[in-house]
Amino acid sequence: MTNLALVNLDDLRIMLAENSIPNETWNSKKAADYLTTTIPTLLKEVEKGNVPAVRIGKDWKFSSIAMYQLLLTGGIKGGQPDGN
Repeated sequence: MTNLALVNLDDLRIMLAENSIPNETWNSKKAADYLTTTIPTLLKEVEKGNVPAVRIGKDWKFSSIAMYQLLLTGGIKGGQPDGN
């Protein structure tokens, strides 16, 4: 007998990402590359509160899982997160 689970597709994608993407701390360059944007655009969105990050000294640090989740919700295009 096959068991079926009804799961929200977005939740499933997040669960898969959390298991397949190591939870790493990225610098601005790696996060910008992953989001296919520039560092200045990324940092503008961080300052606006649209991209989750933590400032340590002069540097910004990003969670790989948080960046994946941001992509699931549309990412950044033209300097603005999708949907806004």
